[in-house]
Amino acid sequence: MRRLRALGATAAIVAVASVSACAGPGGEAPATDASPTNVRTDVGEQEATVTLFTAAGLEDYQQALADAFMKKHPAITVELQVEADNNYNTVLPRLLASDSPPDLALVGDLSGAVRDGLVTNLDAYDAAYGWSEKVPASVLDAGRVQGGEIGSGSLYVGGGAAGPLAGVFYNRDLAEKVGMTKIPQTLDEWEAVMATAKSMGITPIVASNADGLIGHLYNLLLGDYMGAQSVLDVAWRKPGASLDTTEATEATARLQKWADAGYFNTDANAINQDASYGRFAAGEGLFMVQGTWMTQSLPKSFDGKYGVFPIPPVEAGGPPISMTANTLAFSIAARSDHKDSAALFLDFLTSPEAAAVATDNGYPAANATDQDPLTLDADVESQVQAGYAAVTASDGFFTWIQNSVPAVNTDLPAQLQLLISGKAEPEDVVEHLQKSYQSGL
Repeated sequence: MRRLRALGATAAIVAVASVSACAGPGGEAPATDASPTNVRTDVGEQEATVTLFTAAGLEDYQQALADAFMKKHPAITVELQVEADNNYNTVLPRLLASDSPPDLALVGDLSGAVRDGLVTNLDAYDAAYGWSEKVPASVLDAGRVQGGEIGSGSLYVGGGAAGPLAGVFYNRDLAEKVGMTKIPQTLDEWEAVMATAKSMGITPIVASNADGLIGHLYNLLLGDYMGAQSVLDVAWRKPGASLDTTEATEATARLQKWADAGYFNTDANAINQDASYGRFAAGEGLFMVQGTWMTQSLPKSFDGKYGVFPIPPVEAGGPPISMTANTLAFSIAARSDHKDSAALFLDFLTSPEAAAVATDNGYPAANATDQDPLTLDADVESQVQAGYAAVTASDGFFTWIQNSVPAVNTDLPAQLQLLISGKAEPEDVVEHLQKSYQSGL
């Protein structure tokens, strides 16, 4: 897997079935129309220049997407407008409100952009191109906004589905040593492997919690117990959504149980992400729960010596789940002069050609072809793609609860540190996070 800076940049920035012919006469949709209905799909041979606003860390990846699109539609030029990663979210709203906005951009504060009329309602394009039939709902719904709430209503983000996959990494040599011959099918099976590793003097899970990154495992457990949609409801601030549930408490208790059993390195609260990467690559632990962005940080000498699979479900046959952030999705500026051409680019992002560019740049994609089965002995690139495909099929993608309100993002690391050090009970952690969530709302 190519170790490109794009994976890290994504985290820094973020957060009708058939293709119709011409929907009506005329040229491009008017630049001032934020909710076009008279859209065209037959613009592939009309000359146009479409600008795509991107962060520097994603430049190589998005240039490759632009090149692939222009190869298919040579009449349309896609030009990148590149901004430093740390300035991207600050600069974007001003650009979208200007008289010369970029046509396409990855919008961080989508709800605010819709409220301020900065992005185009894509419902007519969705109907014309059939995006709702091509893209998993758990991915596409992240681009829907209604009444300021994300997750339902009109579509403001279009494109395909690709992005990092959060899951369970394992050391192949240690897995063989403890007798793990197949991917665990339930949390109980996975826990049994951990118990065997612990009994053999092998640290089951290398964790870094000085920076709160045991939170990846915690979010996955929440997804397992609560269900992906319930976690999304919290992250998207749906009315009535709550973390203070029996299922959330059970997920928290599971994490506490593993901490009490010594399944994490004893200094988990004292080390950070980089240190944990080094320990995992040095063979100091069987598992590590992270996102596939980790592959760019592991030493090349460790290539071929590790694999990854989605976290097992609570019950056998349960749906595979994972957190992700979409890298094949963009909004069209409300003031864009080339909405139809920009929408054609968004439709291209749902294609196997775009998926191939994503996978070449280290991102698994929903429309990738030639997927190998998810097995313990497959190479890691195949495992990443197969795991992403499995979560796509189950519609099991969600996002981190830290993305719900700033207070949860701030409080979660401290609460998890208290939990795994035995200074807080699961009920207390869940109650505290719910209060933080409620105050943030």
